Amino acid sequence: MKNSIVVLLFCLLMSCGGTQTFVTNTERVVSYDGVVEVRDSGKYIDENMLRELVKDKSKAHYIIFSTDWCGGCVDLEKSLKSRGWEKKVKFINFEERWVEDLARIMEISAMPTMIVELPNGGGTLKLEGPAEIMMYLVRKF
Repeated sequence: MKNSIVVLLFCLLMSCGGTQTFVTNTERVVSYDGVVEVRDSGKYIDENMLRELVKDKSKAHYIIFSTDWCGGCVDLEKSLKSRGWEKKVKFINFEERWVEDLARIMEISAMPTMIVELPNGGGTLKLEGPAEIMMYLVRKF
């Protein structure tokens, strides 16, 4: 009996000895009276960041409607990271209310979808699906 208690304690101690690694895509958002004051980390930009981004009409903007649970979105993000292009595009989270409203206005129903705002008022392009988006970006970058 004493030996089985020692073995049980040894097994319990060994199972607790491992280290755990947590990988998250969390972000810290601090808002006051409905206005976002601070947004740290995370891959998604907010509404105010998008407004500031599109004010610069001198260059093209690549905006991807995405979510964390969408397989095609995750694959697209991995492809962008493997090529070092993740900083050249901006992701907006389809699960946020303002993004849902924007998607409805722009008639976006598939994910991922990339909107390209061309420079100097040259119009916009809409590309759907990871393959179409990557093919376009390969030609541009």
